[in-house]
Amino acid sequence: MNQESNFASSVSNETSEKSFEELLDESLNVKSDDEGKSRIVKGTVIRIESDDIFIDLGYKSEGIISKSEFLDKDGQLNIDIGSEVEVLLETTGSNIPKVSKQKADIFKEKQIIDEKYKNNEPLQAKVINKVKGGLSCNIGNISTYKAFLPGSQIDIRPVSNFDQFVGQTLDVKIINYDNKGIVISRRILLQEQREILKKETLSSLKEDQIIKGKIVKIIDRGLFVDIGGIEGFVPISEISWGTIKHPGDVVKLDDEIDVKILKIDNERITLGIKQTTDDPWDRAQEKYPVGTKIKGKIVSTTDFGAFVELEPGIEGLIHISELSWTKNFRHPKEVVDISSDVEVVVLDIQPEKRKISLSLKQIEKSPWEQFKDDNPIGTKLKGIIKNITELGLFVEVAPDLVGLVRPENISWNEKVNPLDVYESSKVGEEIDVVVLNVIPKNKRIGLGIKQISEDPWKNVLNSYKANESVLTSKIVEINKAGLFIEVENNIMGIYRPRELSASGGEDILKAYNVGDEITGIVTGFDKNKRQVYLSQSKLEQKQEKDRLDDFVASQGESSFKLGELLDEKLKSLD
Repeated sequence: MNQESNFASSVSNETSEKSFEELLDESLNVKSDDEGKSRIVKGTVIRIESDDIFIDLGYKSEGIISKSEFLDKDGQLNIDIGSEVEVLLETTGSNIPKVSKQKADIFKEKQIIDEKYKNNEPLQAKVINKVKGGLSCNIGNISTYKAFLPGSQIDIRPVSNFDQFVGQTLDVKIINYDNKGIVISRRILLQEQREILKKETLSSLKEDQIIKGKIVKIIDRGLFVDIGGIEGFVPISEISWGTIKHPGDVVKLDDEIDVKILKIDNERITLGIKQTTDDPWDRAQEKYPVGTKIKGKIVSTTDFGAFVELEPGIEGLIHISELSWTKNFRHPKEVVDISSDVEVVVLDIQPEKRKISLSLKQIEKSPWEQFKDDNPIGTKLKGIIKNITELGLFVEVAPDLVGLVRPENISWNEKVNPLDVYESSKVGEEIDVVVLNVIPKNKRIGLGIKQISEDPWKNVLNSYKANESVLTSKIVEINKAGLFIEVENNIMGIYRPRELSASGGEDILKAYNVGDEITGIVTGFDKNKRQVYLSQSKLEQKQEKDRLDDFVASQGESSFKLGELLDEKLKSLD
């Protein structure tokens, strides 16, 4: 059973099964016998007493009506002697006419309501109170005529709060009028008005036009906006230049807003809100030049980076490679949090593509740059061995900064295999290193171990002079190249076969054994091989010459010529 039927049933029960027409006739006391027919007549007020009003109706006797029937809603009497009034004449069979102002008002009210219903015309209804399923209303102006306004007929859209209408006067139409009661509708009238307004609005709308509207519905995908008898739709993407999760986050129901008509397809109208304001990308190039440091908010993360809102409508991307200088992570969310505030630097901007490239890590100086500033070449420091491979030793010299000691920088003597020099158990131990180079662009730090101590080769060059220094050492190796001795600190010296004084021809090396002592004179240096050349034979020649020189010197001038002869002899021996 619908709401209209419920109301009609309640009216029927309250009136003890009497019809509406019967109730009306009863209130008017209309007679249909031979005594005469009740009718509306005009009369003139001739006397006003304390309780009664006397009316001249043109009959022998005046009509008498209680003064209370002429009082308005405020209890004021609004007639004077001489005023013309309409009353209901019920009978003329007796000497004194029976008349009623109140019944005349009811009779006229009914005629007006009948006419409104017949002609489908609107009338006003004052809401008295809330009842089951709707509202109880009074549609009478002069007297009270109750009518039922179902909840479904209050508005075009469903209404949940009926109380808000109590006491209001609404424009309505009668949709059901019979002996069970009067049912009215505000919705039908609103729809008719809306259709008229809709036609007028459609004829005046143009694309790109900016108009005012009222938000009537909010859904996940966007908004419905009443723009004058017709609704347009604002997709969520057209609400704001920025990113929003739900339309309800930025607007509310019944908000009056400016919208721009984006497209008209018959009666389907697409609207935009953001288009009523300037596109922020129009001034982005000027506002965010490359190198600018700017604060923003993380709005989302993906596998390839994090998006930062710089202002509503402008978002930039921090590529995953620009999140951190040194931190290892699998996903950007391990570095930044959604909704967190960050400071970034602009790397590139392309307004035409609506793209801005940002960097989080470059807000601060590169740790390699900072390390280079703090540790110039030659700086000695301590580090932790992180790994040992054939490529060298990987040493952490600062938090998350690892440098490499290449094999050739481990020892002064020769290039070694780090795996042969350092056991795996050394990983995690502290070690002394020297900074050899820092290349921030390539994120490389070159380290050395051998550079902790002075190069022994330099000491050899300083300590020994060619054709002057004599050295006695033990033979440590013999091969076809010659005899090898250790000069000092693993710096090797070599006697080539022709520099030996022993006899034996091609098998001269067989005259020597490892461990034998040998004395020779330094004849030269090989910087590339880091070797000292020595000669046993040249030492003997030098010693012989020195003895002759000493002898000649001891004989004085008289032996000068003899000395020259001996020199010539010695030269010939060379």
